[in-house]
This record gives sequence, C-alpha cells and structure tokens, in this order.
Amino acid sequence: MTASPLRHAAPGNGTRTHRLHDRPHRTARTAAAGVLVFALLGTAACGKKGDPQASASANTVITESPGTSASALPSGSAAATPQPSSTGGSGNQGPTFPKSAKDYGLAALAAWASGSKSKLDQYAAQAAVSQFMGHGKPNSQWTTLNCEPAGSGRTACNYRNAHGDDARLTMEDTQLGHPTATVDVFLNRTQYPTDAAGYVSFFMAAWGDGNKQRMTRYASSSIANMFTGKTPPTGSQTEPTQNGSTWTVRVNGLPLGSGTWTFTVSGSKLGGGNAITAAKID
Repeated sequence: MTASPLRHAAPGNGTRTHRLHDRPHRTARTAAAGVLVFALLGTAACGKKGDPQASASANTVITESPGTSASALPSGSAAATPQPSSTGGSGNQGPTFPKSAKDYGLAALAAWASGSKSKLDQYAAQAAVSQFMGHGKPNSQWTTLNCEPAGSGRTACNYRNAHGDDARLTMEDTQLGHPTATVDVFLNRTQYPTDAAGYVSFFMAAWGDGNKQRMTRYASSSIANMFTGKTPPTGSQTEPTQNGSTWTVRVNGLPLGSGTWTFTVSGSKLGGGNAITAAKID
C-alpha cells in the first residue's frame, strides 16, 4: 500500500490509500478541463459517469432516490428552484431579473436546469454560459449555502442541489436587476465511479466535506444518516472483495485507529446512483 496525497486516483480494485487535506467544497473551474477536486479520491474523469439524470446522452437513467428530499438539504439554507418570472401583461414580455445576488444566482441555475440556452443567455455573460454548457441538465432543487464579496464590485454565491452538485456563481453587482449579471461559474458535479473501491472512496470524500446530498446519492438517506454528525478520518485505505455481482469494501481510516467501516456495493449499479446498499461501522 502506497500512501498518496490523492484527490481522485485512477480507479482500481486493489487496496488504495487516500489522504484528505483539502475539501471538495473548493469547486474546480469547469473551464479547466472539468477536473473535479475531492479529498480522498482519484481522477473523476477516469472510469466513472456523471449524474445519470443530468445529461440526455447518459446511458443509465437513475430515478430520484427516496432519500433525496428536502430533509437532506443543509439546515439554514434556503431551498429554491426559481424560474424566470414575467413582468406581467402579455406573454411576450421578457423575464424580470432579481436585484439580490442570491436570487439572481438561483435564477441562473434554474435557467441552466431548464436546458434552454436562450434562457441562460438572459442571466449569464457568454463566458459564463460557456462554463455551464456541456454539463447536461442538473437536478433543479438548489439551495443557497452562502454569499460573499468576490473582489471589487462582485458577489459570489455558493449553491448545492439535491444530488450534491456544488456551484459557485459570481455576479457583477452593478448588473443585478438587469440581464447577464452572472460573469463567472465554478461547478463541482457529483460523479459515479464504475469500480467499487472508487465508489466508496467518493462516499467517504462526500462525508469529509459534509455533503449529505452527495452521500445520499451514493447510498441512501438512512446510510447517510449513520455518518452524519460523526468525525470523518483524514484519509482511508479501501480493500474491495467481490462475490458475484456484489462487492464488499472494507475501509480503514487514517491515521490507523480512526475507524473501520464495511460497505456492500451492488456491481450492477456502479456508474450510477445508490450503488452502496449497506454500511456497517465496525
């Protein structure tokens, strides 16, 4: 076993070691080749699929997990899925544009989730539109995590949806209330590895980042609840074994003595949602 300061190592079925120093909430710029940076893990682009519901080209369709509900959203964050609203009068009038950065970002995310580039063009500058494009249609249940100043005259807001996707949108303050105020976008989409060890490692990373929605997508709300509120390890070693179409993945927390867990993974669900079917704290 070779220790490695990994954030996304290439999936494999042997014993792997991961260390967690940076948290996945620091989303990767989609313009930088879509690299998703997570603690504990290897390359998100290798051997896994994006959210099965997020792209019309996905081969696997995963229905909404029963546990993926508003109860899984972060406490204190405002759930919203706003759609562009009319100014009133005839249906030919255009949408209104929110005057707060939080609501403006939610409107831009709703436009993205609609799959309509023409709608997205109304809320985002073309450089930001290009950062959205090519990433499919996300789950539309977005919540606001926080908003903060982002340099002179700009505000950045962080959002998370019910599938654990993270987005950071930066708005030009003077353009709020008007078209194309969104000028920069960072996206961190939930990824679905096709190997059991990598899949469990992604679950562990989501736990380390406090992303319960993502944990629920990998497993279920009941399994996510087993880990919520407990202290995750700073790293882990995964030891997968296969029995037919089912995998058993034993995880040793690092440093040694920080905990051990055993996960049951359905091989037929790898590459999609809810592949972790059982978990036990040893």
